[in-house]
Amino acid sequence: MSKGSKALDWQWMVEYTPQEVWIEGRGLLLWLAFFFTEIFAGVYFVSLFLNFKAGLLVGWLGALSLGGLFHLLYLGKATRGWRILTKVLSSELSRGLWAIILFGGFGLLQVAPIVISGLPWTWDKPALKILMGIVCILMIIHGFMILSVVKALPMWNSSMLIPLSLASGIWVGTQIVMIMLQAFGSDMALAEVWIRWALFFYVGALLVYLWGGMHASETSKASMQRILAGDCSAYFYIGAVIIGIVIPLVITLMIWGRDISNLSGGFFFLRFVCVLIGDCAMRYCIMKAPYYSPLV
Repeated sequence: MSKGSKALDWQWMVEYTPQEVWIEGRGLLLWLAFFFTEIFAGVYFVSLFLNFKAGLLVGWLGALSLGGLFHLLYLGKATRGWRILTKVLSSELSRGLWAIILFGGFGLLQVAPIVISGLPWTWDKPALKILMGIVCILMIIHGFMILSVVKALPMWNSSMLIPLSLASGIWVGTQIVMIMLQAFGSDMALAEVWIRWALFFYVGALLVYLWGGMHASETSKASMQRILAGDCSAYFYIGAVIIGIVIPLVITLMIWGRDISNLSGGFFFLRFVCVLIGDCAMRYCIMKAPYYSPLV
């Protein structure tokens, strides 16, 4: 339907209307902002448990430089964009940006002793690790949390988006940590355990989200059908399912129970690339597919 069509004046009232603002044009910046913020927060979160200092530094820099940059680009003019920070009680976007600020500030306290020797505190203070773990979770879920409060789009207005976003951030973040551990010649066994559990968590959360959407409102069902059998299905089945889940699952099962320290790095790099492509495709489908409910 073209913008010049007279039908635009009334068709949105009686037909399903796809949302385009948050995925078309400048909306792609928001897609990238959510993606980079959440996967690098996932890198930081996993690195806290593995006591992997290089992962903390990469996660902190990546989330702020890439995630923060795309957030700022999406907000537009900095002279007006800062005002969103004053809406913390009423805006999920405001709370998400505050989570990024807290991540930047407290994260600086934690990574500073890693790169600067002689500071009067250490990076592994228990209170600081617990605090940053909580902030990382807020960072990982903040993108889909924003989507979940949009009641006009029933497919997004689902509580299952939150565990799916958490699973996604940890699933992709752990892949990056694994590649880094291999590059540094560090023990990868515990990271591989994280990857296995994250894979099952990710697949389970995605299935429950899709099932819930198909059994919710008629508008939500119509939106899900765009993913499962409509114009988004190629991205979903080829990108999210085959490349993003099936191939990583096969690789994970192939190396299960083997001494991964003796395996070729090509296995881990291929899995990392597939997971990256698959997660991008999954997020694109979720942001592209929703319909607005017709008024009548």
